[in-house]
Amino acid sequence: MADYSNVIFSSISYRRNIKDMPFVKTLTDLELAVGVARSLSEIFDEDFEFKSLKNMSLKECLLLKEDNILSDEIIENKDISAFAESYDKTKYIYVNEQDHIRIVSKNKGLNLEKCFKDANDIDDAILEKLEVCFDVNFGYLTENPSLVGTGMEICALLFIPALIKTNFIEKITQDLLGDNYELYNFDMKEWDKQTPFVIIKNKYTAGYKENEFASNMQRIVQKICELEETKEDEVFDLSSSGLVDEIYRSLGILWGSYRISLQESIQKIANMLWGIKLGVLKCKKTIDVISLLSSLKENHLGSKLSVKEAEKARAKILNRFVIDNIIKGEVDV
Repeated sequence: MADYSNVIFSSISYRRNIKDMPFVKTLTDLELAVGVARSLSEIFDEDFEFKSLKNMSLKECLLLKEDNILSDEIIENKDISAFAESYDKTKYIYVNEQDHIRIVSKNKGLNLEKCFKDANDIDDAILEKLEVCFDVNFGYLTENPSLVGTGMEICALLFIPALIKTNFIEKITQDLLGDNYELYNFDMKEWDKQTPFVIIKNKYTAGYKENEFASNMQRIVQKICELEETKEDEVFDLSSSGLVDEIYRSLGILWGSYRISLQESIQKIANMLWGIKLGVLKCKKTIDVISLLSSLKENHLGSKLSVKEAEKARAKILNRFVIDNIIKGEVDV
């Protein structure tokens, strides 16, 4: 039985818009945006730290984007936008991103039940104090027509190298996901069918109750993890020496490279993580995958680096990471 350790994080979010305020392209009036942010800060002052993007530099915003905290949309609106982060860094409230308000609850691993409860608690507190756009026939109204209804988005980041290697993810897309879900790369760009870090996200919300939608996503993710474990055993049984060689070669590149691109880094890190899961490699501590990948991105590496300089800086981070954390396992092939 799968332990669902292939799930790196899961999240649930809600989109809400204030009644009688335009929301086709977010709030364009600074006073209205400030008013919404102020109202939210009064509700959640004890549990969240609120920040105005207008008071932050573009570099600070881009760093938070690479940490998967801010989106392109809210940075584009930075002069009239704000966000709040809970002190335990698992809950977020965004003002003037695409809709007036977006609530996000995220947790490491497959923890949609907690995400659902936390997001609902925030939503209930907002609905108690603020009147939002709601239609008795359609439900909550949002900037994206596909999310009209519950306004809910559910997301999970999975690490599924065996399903990618065997091309079995194509069958999952057809049989499990259908037209209701989409696949993305780690950076929320279009999925390239090669990267084993895969984000699953819903397309629609209409026709489902919130708890039903969350339960359905939980079931789908669990099934994918179980299929990943089955395919992993098959791959290892059929080509164990070839796979171990690929893992060791990837480790060698991470340890000894002088320059390395972000794309190659992700590919080699994926092989390293797979090696740890299979026992081919051992790690001295639990790897925070998101933090590791974020540390290799442009703005985390330093200011105004050329491509060559960035690749050298990235290689140094990975060299040190391997030296400090990774040792060979005890798998005999």
